[in-house]
Amino acid sequence: MQALLGLLTIEPMSGYDLGQMVRTSIGHIWSESYGQIYPSLKRLAADGLVSRKTETHKGRPDRHIYSITKKGREQLTNWLEVPPQAEVPRNEMLLKLFFGVQVPAEILIRNVERMAEEHRALLETFERVERDEIDQHPEYPDAPFWKMAARYGQIEMEAHLRWAEETLEELHKMAGKQQRSAQRPGQRSEQRQKEKHHAGK
Repeated sequence: MQALLGLLTIEPMSGYDLGQMVRTSIGHIWSESYGQIYPSLKRLAADGLVSRKTETHKGRPDRHIYSITKKGREQLTNWLEVPPQAEVPRNEMLLKLFFGVQVPAEILIRNVERMAEEHRALLETFERVERDEIDQHPEYPDAPFWKMAARYGQIEMEAHLRWAEETLEELHKMAGKQQRSAQRPGQRSEQRQKEKHHAGK
């Protein structure tokens, strides 16, 4: 709910507008679905943290526009002053890599390549947001802080991609050794059994 209060400091918005703003601005660092936004706005309004105004348009459904109240700004300020809680890390790909000795290196290569592809797309998104959206609105007092958040995302994705390059280099070496080992006499049947086992999963 604090994220919605923060977004409403930019300008009054409808629930739909807030959903669009989440998707195009903070969506990569904080997730809020439409299913969460509307109940949250209802609670914020009940607590006096936001006010609601209804706009009527002929031939179209009414629009409910929400604005942050003085009480809402005070709560947002209080929340911003509290140190953020440490996140509990959960990374399924790294966990699978940790137990990577149990599967052929080719499987791990596919996992890392997929991660690199996703993070490369995210890096391009952060760069586009900074270039095409933040830098185009220097008049907003929030713009320098938006740029800091976008820059964090860029540096994080660049680090992930650098790690992926190093990891893929090592995994390709392992895959080469496994392939050569599989061709040695007496080990071909064992390799075929492994391939059948993994193909049947």
